[in-house]
Amino acid sequence: MSARNQSTDRPLPEGVRDLLFADTAAFRGMEASLQATWSAWGYREISLPTFEYADTLATDVGAAVDAEMYRFFDRHGRTLALRPDMTIPTARVVGTRLFDQPMPLRLAYVGSVFRYEPPRAGRQHEFTQAGVELIGAPGAVADAESIALAVASLRAVGVPAFRITVGHVGFFRGLLAALDLPERLASRLQNAVDRKAEAELALLLAEAASLPPIARSAVLTLPRLTGDAAVLAAAESICLNTTMMQAIFDLHGLADLLRAYGVEDAISYDLAEVRDLDYYTGITFEGFAPGLGFSLVSGGRYDDLIGHFGPPLPAVGWALTLDRVMLARELQGICAEEPRSDVLLSADVWAACPQWAAQARLLGVKVEIDPLGLDPQALWQAALARGIRRIVYGPDLNHLTVRDAAGMRGVSADEWQEVTRWLNR
Repeated sequence: MSARNQSTDRPLPEGVRDLLFADTAAFRGMEASLQATWSAWGYREISLPTFEYADTLATDVGAAVDAEMYRFFDRHGRTLALRPDMTIPTARVVGTRLFDQPMPLRLAYVGSVFRYEPPRAGRQHEFTQAGVELIGAPGAVADAESIALAVASLRAVGVPAFRITVGHVGFFRGLLAALDLPERLASRLQNAVDRKAEAELALLLAEAASLPPIARSAVLTLPRLTGDAAVLAAAESICLNTTMMQAIFDLHGLADLLRAYGVEDAISYDLAEVRDLDYYTGITFEGFAPGLGFSLVSGGRYDDLIGHFGPPLPAVGWALTLDRVMLARELQGICAEEPRSDVLLSADVWAACPQWAAQARLLGVKVEIDPLGLDPQALWQAALARGIRRIVYGPDLNHLTVRDAAGMRGVSADEWQEVTRWLNR
């Protein structure tokens, strides 16, 4: 099949999509709600380039994301790439341009990111990330702010039901250090813990016959350490070293702060959270909604990243995927509404109609002017077809008629303010 026929049969490449009226309005509404929320918390928005040098964007993203990056060459033969996430470019900005600013920095962003992975529900090759980064502040106070803001942000974009699951990479790192397994077994253990595959863990322990009973018990107990803050006390009983104890101590302090924020009802803890051990340095968290098998929001502490670009700085942050948020809202009965005008205005008296429309718009009424010269009945049918509830027409500005589902009423031109108030009801 020729390239011409391919483009005819499939006008868009796989993994990208058009967003039409209702979905675009929903996206813009979510972005506006997020920006208002972030601003209230002291976060300032930045805009980042869509593509950068590939080596820059590959910094600490991990092998999987590195393999999914869209790379291409510029005219000088340099390798560029579309950004696969927003955290790396933010770290680059901080490390090269903002490192000498008063700390902490509170940064926010919204933008498309690109990954060549199998398209699936809630994620295409191009999708939208919105997130925040709190730079220059170590410790539980900053961690709690980041998680509490994630809760506030999910509520702001209209997700009724969700849960944030919090973990700490130090707990599993400490366990690995105590077990001292060969690299092959350690990798398989991490994979099995991540999937909470208890039967597979038992088989792995059979291969590591020299482990003492307390270590074996810790491995088998780990997948069950999920729930409210009470699981932190249970986790203390399987700590094998100070690294594991420090992680639990950190989470106890975090739990107290999250209670102070009043968000503990949206929080659970998972000590088997072991993703991205090379990237994160402390707490990690993900947000889930009923009916979705993937996270809406993902984040954590990453104190080593900014040092790749400039002076090292502690950092914590997260990003949510707006495409997945849309799915979560739909599953919970929140459907995007088609944007529509408040009134369709006849252009019979053309010289005066734009002035009337302009005055109405100043008072917050969304006005469309009919460009087709429709008669009153056709104008009403056109309004109904587009979901517009009212029309205004008349032979001149002294004999205007307003019509809606309840009927018609006549008004004069100098009553436009009264009409506008009526239209706004």
